[in-house]
Amino acid sequence: MCTKEIAYYQRLDTAHRVQWVDVAGPNPSCPIGYDQQTLLARFHVKDLKADQIYDGAAGFAKLWSAMPTPWKQLGAVASLPPVTWLLELGYRLTLKIRPMLTKHFLKRA
Repeated sequence: MCTKEIAYYQRLDTAHRVQWVDVAGPNPSCPIGYDQQTLLARFHVKDLKADQIYDGAAGFAKLWSAMPTPWKQLGAVASLPPVTWLLELGYRLTLKIRPMLTKHFLKRA
């Protein structure tokens, strides 16, 4: 499920504003203070200009802000604290049911 979603965003990123790093393989390039298991457990985005890492809903907000319209506008709205908080609740729920969703999608593939 995540692989397909990331591939979708990569196709959208025609301006190459995002540097994509696959941390799932052997010997991943992990930021200092992060290990592979931590990075795989949640979605992470590093803002290179601010040298800050965002995860979960805040990470998606940062990613969407780098995408073309209408994603850019969604990123701006998702970056508002009350919206980020609500999206984070949804993201955490998704993480809990993701194993079940993954099984369902793998059966259909």
